[in-house]
Amino acid sequence: MSRLSRYVSRVVLSATLIVLLLLTGLDLVFTFLAELEELKQNYQAPQALWYSLLSLPWRLCDMMPVASLIGGIVGLGLLANHSELTVMRAAGVSVWRIVAWVLQPIMLLVILSVAMTEYVVPRCQQLAEMNKAQALGHHYNQDELTGYWQKQDNTFVHIRQANIKGQLRDISFYQLNTQGQLVQTQVAAQAYYLGQQRWQLQSISQAQFAANGSATQQHLTNSIWRSELTPDFLALVTVSPEYLPPSRLYQYAHYLEGQGLAASSYFLEFWKKILAPLAAMSMVFVACSFIFGPLRSVTMGLRIILGILTGLGFRYLQDFSGYASLIYQFSPLIAASVPIIISMCWGIVALRRVK
Repeated sequence: MSRLSRYVSRVVLSATLIVLLLLTGLDLVFTFLAELEELKQNYQAPQALWYSLLSLPWRLCDMMPVASLIGGIVGLGLLANHSELTVMRAAGVSVWRIVAWVLQPIMLLVILSVAMTEYVVPRCQQLAEMNKAQALGHHYNQDELTGYWQKQDNTFVHIRQANIKGQLRDISFYQLNTQGQLVQTQVAAQAYYLGQQRWQLQSISQAQFAANGSATQQHLTNSIWRSELTPDFLALVTVSPEYLPPSRLYQYAHYLEGQGLAASSYFLEFWKKILAPLAAMSMVFVACSFIFGPLRSVTMGLRIILGILTGLGFRYLQDFSGYASLIYQFSPLIAASVPIIISMCWGIVALRRVK
């Protein structure tokens, strides 16, 4: 890396970090003010502040594309105001080379944010929700789940209590035929996970229903229940998709899809996290088009305002396409890709017109 490329990357990185700090600071204030409306019992201002601080990693990762856009505009704008970009162009440095220099620090931040979504965000958000629930006097145990329903082929399963250690209590099975009629029920007092997608049911009461309405009952000491449901998946049920790490999102979404259950929201969040580097790259192209394109002669303040509006437009388009995919049942990958493709095409076309 040349000295010139390091200089450009350092300026852009510094500007992006400052923008990210300002955005997260404002978001922290608004989050804290919103939490103050829920003060009750032991959940007071210090607990609300702690909850807001624990939520910061997720919010920081969520606003990374917008921070990349504004940071790129500010960093390149500073170089343009001091005529440094003009000197670089006069020395034969191409626009695309400068864009590559800008991308280097942005991609570094994006990679760090992706790592945070995998390892930091889930733990921080889980701790935040647990502390808040306990302060409000609600029962919350991150290792337990109650009242869980599951569909497996033509059988509906209700689990009254489960924990991530692989122990179930009061499991009820309702098996239907192809006409939707109840043909068999099973109630197991408890179950233990044996590994390899196998559960051992114990103290089973079983009833089979004939077509004429008669029923036959029997009791079993134990039996094996094969299911893709694992203790790891039970730990994901009560967590919102946006807080789950990408690796777990993909696995759990495929599990839900295999059971014939709605998995679109999980696939949508997975693709949004996976495509985050491309989203940041598209924002860098847009930022560079602001500096080298038609807006190169306007003031820094106007560039920043337009950058903020563009970033908000990107976020709103992302949200709109995501909700539309959930309602109209089209591919979550398309929903996550459309805003990125539009932004990237806009930036590339504008940069290609630069002389």
